[in-house]
Amino acid sequence: MCPHNQTDRIIVNTSSKWTRALWEPAAGVQTSKDFVALIDLQGRGDYQLILVDESSLPFKLKLFKGLKPIVESALAECPTGIVGFACDSGNSDSTCLAVACGSSLLIYRNMKPYYRYNVPQRDILSSELELWSLLSKSQIQKGQLIEGLKLLQQQHSISELSHQSQRLLTFEEDKSIENIQELQNLFIDFVLKDNKENNNENGNLINPIPPPLTNVQITCISTIPRNQSINSAVDVLILGTEMGSIYFVDSQAYTVVRKDNIAAVPVKILPTGHYDLEYRIVICTRENDVFVLRKNSKGECNINSFYIREHPFNFVFATRRRRLIFYSQKCRRQNSMQFDEDIVDLEHFYYEPKQYEGVLIAIGNEINLFIDQLRVDTIKMDRAIEWIKFGRMGREEGVLVISTEGGGLCVKIFRRVATFDEGTRSAAIGIQQRKSANISSIELPKRSRTFVDQSLRERENPKLLHQIYQRNWFMVKWHSAKMFAALEGGGRAGELAAATGGSEPLQVQYELLGFGPNFRLQIKIFCSAMLLLPRLFTNKQVKFYSDVRCLHPENQHLIGEEETEVRIILMRMDRKRPIWSANFQMPVSEPIID
Repeated sequence: MCPHNQTDRIIVNTSSKWTRALWEPAAGVQTSKDFVALIDLQGRGDYQLILVDESSLPFKLKLFKGLKPIVESALAECPTGIVGFACDSGNSDSTCLAVACGSSLLIYRNMKPYYRYNVPQRDILSSELELWSLLSKSQIQKGQLIEGLKLLQQQHSISELSHQSQRLLTFEEDKSIENIQELQNLFIDFVLKDNKENNNENGNLINPIPPPLTNVQITCISTIPRNQSINSAVDVLILGTEMGSIYFVDSQAYTVVRKDNIAAVPVKILPTGHYDLEYRIVICTRENDVFVLRKNSKGECNINSFYIREHPFNFVFATRRRRLIFYSQKCRRQNSMQFDEDIVDLEHFYYEPKQYEGVLIAIGNEINLFIDQLRVDTIKMDRAIEWIKFGRMGREEGVLVISTEGGGLCVKIFRRVATFDEGTRSAAIGIQQRKSANISSIELPKRSRTFVDQSLRERENPKLLHQIYQRNWFMVKWHSAKMFAALEGGGRAGELAAATGGSEPLQVQYELLGFGPNFRLQIKIFCSAMLLLPRLFTNKQVKFYSDVRCLHPENQHLIGEEETEVRIILMRMDRKRPIWSANFQMPVSEPIID
């Protein structure tokens, strides 16, 4: 079979709801989900695919028409994410592209560099800045710079140094690198190269400016609408940094409008709402925690997750343990699903013409569509899937871009006449109706005046009520212990027998009969006076029998003395304390003979 025929069989159309529009198995694109975007750069309603190709150095920013790259732009640094945003109110062609690289945002208009925004840096150590300044003036050698940085690392911490100094010091820890000193010298020359060119252009040859050191690195990027107005649809950029800082940057003036801090390194950001009104931002961190930032507040919930996507009325978390978990926007767990294979990627599915909304899940070589937490469609492929992206492309509403193993790209379009199975849809609707019926059938009592007063009292005096509760709980435990001690009455049979021997006109004898494993316990009670007890007469002996069985005669050598003890207690109806008791040890039982 010829190679051309082999490529024709790459895709298996198992779903009739999707049409394969484009397929390029030899696209040779190597990228991750964070470097992919579907953006309308011209403002004409023609959405195009933009991604960062990592197949070769330097990395290249590519704009596609269909699946053919038409514009390329080389990147000097390794990016951490790309996103499209609107930066001009009332202008339809104001969509820009932001590429996060290092500590800067590279802004592109029509795929041309437009502006470079640097994230505000923390205060760099003055001693570190002085060392680099002396080196740029040729007053110290490169070896003296490294020794000085090592001394600063011991005095402070490597995390407080700039990223250039951290990179320079970590070369020695990598044992796989040969000629470490030569590599360090090359890295120092690379840091000072741009600085020397700037000094030559500005004429600062006598007093050169020290190299720009950075200690803040962008780890993730996202956007949130400024408000609900259509005419002024301006976005706010959200940046997550290596130090756990969350920056909100105005896309018009490129200034920080708000800054928050979390105790972890953010890697994924999912915003909902509007910045000027109300918003909720879900942040997935490198430490496998999930933070929720709200306006003027911060909440937190823990779960081991690696990717998140918005779902109608809730959030969907995919864990590394092959589990899909549905959470509400208030971080309340709703449902979970377990899969047999690793979850590769998640993507929000929303088809506006028919108001279909759900989540796409890529597992192995297939993509499952879940609506109302039920699987309604499946797309299978012959190659393993690396990532998926759903949105608008060209002038089509529902387009699914699929990246396969080996650098292939595939584009599928959701059919306009496609409808989901009515049985599945009705089952999902039935489940939702049953849930709603169960919730509505609960009759809540009306709030009385006493209930309202008590609620206000609990809100105003929480500490006092807690102290009262602790005291009452202590008194309950104290009374229980006191009653138990009274019932025990000293706790020993000999003491009870001695205490009751003179006050009660009773004589009790017990005898154990048999060799085991079945025993018979014979109890004789003799009354020497008139008592108001049934079946007890003056000078008349009464016998009681009780059978005792040894369940496991073969394990008697493993049983302690406390487990072989038998206690006999004689009670009166009008007293809580026993009037007589005795203890004895059971003898060794004979083994069972068949």
